[in-house]
Amino acid sequence: MSETVQKVTELPTSEQHVSEEEQNKQLQSEFKQETHKDMGKVALIISILAVLLVAILFFGVNQNVKGVAQEVAKLQKLPEKIAVLTGNVQEMGTKVNTLEAKVDRLEDLPQKTKNTIIANALEDMAAKTKYLASQVDNQEQASKLAQVQELLNQVQKALGESLNK
Repeated sequence: MSETVQKVTELPTSEQHVSEEEQNKQLQSEFKQETHKDMGKVALIISILAVLLVAILFFGVNQNVKGVAQEVAKLQKLPEKIAVLTGNVQEMGTKVNTLEAKVDRLEDLPQKTKNTIIANALEDMAAKTKYLASQVDNQEQASKLAQVQELLNQVQKALGESLNK
């Protein structure tokens, strides 16, 4: 624009027969030429910025697509992992059931041990009763001891059956 001002001052005066109208036309044409040059520069800058913006957007979207692709790959492996976990859970369920059965058997162990001790004591008493019956002179006492021995054998037999259950 400063060039335009200089050229205006350098324009020929009325002495040289240049009319104002011609001066205006000349100024307008010079102004249009400078404006076209400036607009070309602005258009060039805008197009460069547009290309940069498109490049930045492309790389941003590209990164997002890569991230989504990785997530999809992880999700595709998910059914396999679920199947493995389901198998592990079923296996653990079987082990838990086995352990529960063993614990149930262990809970019965004190009663079985107690019954075994009682059965052994009854067997011992039956043997002693039989010996006593053989040592007694009185038939009536021997008969009563034989009955006691029979009762002891029955109790021992009942305890033995409960042990086998």
